[in-house]
Amino acid sequence: MNIIHTLSPLIYMGYVKIISYIKPIPKSPTMLILRKWHNIILSILSLIMLIGIIYGNYLDMKLASIYGFFCLANKSYFTYISIKAFLWSKYLEWIDTLFLVLSGKPISMLQYTHHMSTAILVYYNFFPIISPFIGIFSILNCFVHVFMYWYFAYPKGFLYKYRHLITQSQIVQHIICLSTTIIVPFVNNCSQNFMGHLLGFLLYTMYLIYFIIFYLKKYN
Repeated sequence: MNIIHTLSPLIYMGYVKIISYIKPIPKSPTMLILRKWHNIILSILSLIMLIGIIYGNYLDMKLASIYGFFCLANKSYFTYISIKAFLWSKYLEWIDTLFLVLSGKPISMLQYTHHMSTAILVYYNFFPIISPFIGIFSILNCFVHVFMYWYFAYPKGFLYKYRHLITQSQIVQHIICLSTTIIVPFVNNCSQNFMGHLLGFLLYTMYLIYFIIFYLKKYN
């Protein structure tokens, strides 16, 4: 399966090309129901993964100190399973793009580049070793996605007036993750995953730029 994760950006590009030929059905009741349940499932799944990853870090004694959280190796099978689920959830999120096409909405560059690159980012922080700081990546991502996907499921629900906070939390998430990739290499006796580190720095820089542009256009 390693080749799938490595080639995931190219696979996503081909996937988008194929689904672009699908005729939009924005008023279809079936599509609207499936879209809602897709978002509900991803919201609940994000909560389950959030709990699982935090518990895995607890089992690995990584919550005892800041140094431990960012630098100690992940050893428990519970952590392995939780991060593996997190990796595969990145492909499940590709369905977001399909529903955009079916709804007759454009695929923004933010959407395109983000979904194209998240799987390979998680994979190279999972292989050949789990990056010790992957907890900060995955915990923040899952936390934000609990609310983001619930808002997508119920866009006029109670989260509507807080939708700008969801985007703000994503920007803060990217700042923290980017800062992690900059600081951790200079910490003594801290386990390293070079490829995961490099991808994290490059991609979180890109995410941060795109999300700031999105926020300024939508809410400023």
